[in-house]
Amino acid sequence: MNLGAWRLRNYSTWTRNDGNNTWDNIGTSLSRAIVPLKSQLTLGDTSTAGDIFDSVQMRGVQLTSDEEMLPDSQRGFAPVIRGIAKSNAEVTVEQNNYVIYRTFVQPGAFEINDLYPTSNSGDLTVTIKESDGSEQKFVQPFSSVALLQREGHLKYSLSAGEYRAGNYNSAEPKFGQLDAMYGLPYGFTVYGGAIFSDDYYSLAGGLGKNFGYIGAISIDVTQAKSKLANEENSEGQSYRFLYSKSFNSGTDFRLLGYKYSTSGYYTFQEATDVRSDADSSYSQYHKRSQIQGNVTQQLGAWGSVYFNVTQQDYWNDEGKQRSLNAGYNGRIGRVNYSVAYTWTKSPEWDESDRLLSFSMSIPLGRVWSNYHLTTDQHGRTNQQLGVSGTALEDHNLNYSVQEGYGSNGVGNSGSVNLDYQGGVGSASLGYNYNRDGQQVNYGLRGGVIAHSEGITLSQPLGESMAIISAPGARGAHVINNGGVEVDWMGNAVVPYLTPYRETEVSLRSDSLNNQVDLDTASVNVVPTRGAIVRARFDTRVGYRVLMNLTQANGKAVPFGATATLLDTTKEFSSIVGEDGQLYISGMPEKGALQVNWGKDQAQQCRVAFTLPEQQDNTGVVMANAVCR
Repeated sequence: MNLGAWRLRNYSTWTRNDGNNTWDNIGTSLSRAIVPLKSQLTLGDTSTAGDIFDSVQMRGVQLTSDEEMLPDSQRGFAPVIRGIAKSNAEVTVEQNNYVIYRTFVQPGAFEINDLYPTSNSGDLTVTIKESDGSEQKFVQPFSSVALLQREGHLKYSLSAGEYRAGNYNSAEPKFGQLDAMYGLPYGFTVYGGAIFSDDYYSLAGGLGKNFGYIGAISIDVTQAKSKLANEENSEGQSYRFLYSKSFNSGTDFRLLGYKYSTSGYYTFQEATDVRSDADSSYSQYHKRSQIQGNVTQQLGAWGSVYFNVTQQDYWNDEGKQRSLNAGYNGRIGRVNYSVAYTWTKSPEWDESDRLLSFSMSIPLGRVWSNYHLTTDQHGRTNQQLGVSGTALEDHNLNYSVQEGYGSNGVGNSGSVNLDYQGGVGSASLGYNYNRDGQQVNYGLRGGVIAHSEGITLSQPLGESMAIISAPGARGAHVINNGGVEVDWMGNAVVPYLTPYRETEVSLRSDSLNNQVDLDTASVNVVPTRGAIVRARFDTRVGYRVLMNLTQANGKAVPFGATATLLDTTKEFSSIVGEDGQLYISGMPEKGALQVNWGKDQAQQCRVAFTLPEQQDNTGVVMANAVCR
């Protein structure tokens, strides 16, 4: 709900699995922009900043810098998740014990690049559930790149409230947190922060430097003192190093980081869960060190390669959480192909998971022929052959048909998947089978907006959006989003806009019916964060008319005369062309035109008209009229 500058939001999920219903109320918040401070004020459920300390869920009040108000070069990013599915699989992404993303993927290497994280940091737990019920699971750390700010720019976050444990039992102590980063001359950035609670406090300080060609580096130290179970006190330090660099050769070190914590160091979340003896990963695994690196190399016409590696070890467990993703994407002519390898190891498992995949796609017009091959550490091989493509005028129906065979007794498998992006939502339908049985997947996603001009259904809603108002333009296609059309009330929703950035919202003129014309086919809007802005289009609803105008003396109305439609709520005018020809749109069946080509009474006349029923193949009505 939006009321002026205030935004009331609730984020809840409902899941039904094997007959069990689960409803999660992830959070409710009230927020607004504080433009003079370039900040966002939030009351209710939110998450703390994650640049310096690990982000945690909280309920309280927060004032934080809003990077969307800054230039594009200083805005944040979301991680890209890569993996390999052996079959038609369900991929679930969790952050801070909440499911933030769920999708179905086809066999082979996949990439998720449209995450909307609930906080700026915090490990992402990725679960790949195969069609036979088996699961792969790995953890992808999520942190910002080297901590830097422009000279003279202050980024800050002030939070005070109650810790939220998520979907497990834990204490929920009250706490306060301060984070600040400031850009100094010569490419330096100084930053620090503090967390205060009854049984925990932590202080952090660090320095970042942009070394130009070498790259950007930041180093920080965090000191923490915790009260654990049985009133036991623990004190320790954590040291972190971050490096990022993009080279002219096309090599992109998106993030190379290392973090080490002494045995007495606990994060706020770890200390709270240990003190509560909570059944969570934070109390079971006390982090010691973490290393992560993401490298991408562009090879020009030869494609690109990527390499992602993470390792996490713990003080209270001898095992290590490790993952590695590597791959190559190439192209020969119009044929695309890729090779990918994943390796994951968890302290919970005795054996690691290793998968190697090869994929190839060959275009056949609007249809692609696809081949996928995956093999695991046991030599089990799965091959899939199929076709995929798009259909409909806006290419908003995606389809795929796959047939496969697996070795070692896996046998035949197959799938059919449809994904439709409609004007009032999106729908997906999938069917797959293997030796263990059959499965049907279906999903509906959409949004509803109640506003001053009615109720409008839409595709899934983003944070900032626009409501198109184009009276009478039912069925007109919105260029910004495939499948979106103006409804019977003249409204449509553009569900994704970037806050504080000018966006052009456009309608396709060739999709209008024969009795609607637009004065302009595009409108520019600039939404604030969470805003629902109005994009109004001036429409002319009525007949398109080509009228031959003559005066009472039989002469043609002069070239350049102005003809104005009378007795309408909105004034429509047009210019008379050569030989008294007038083209004008938005005309009723009956009416009157006022024609002027000067100020004298002899240079003015009026046309009373009744349009004939006959139209040409463009929908234009041909008519003759006398101006008296």
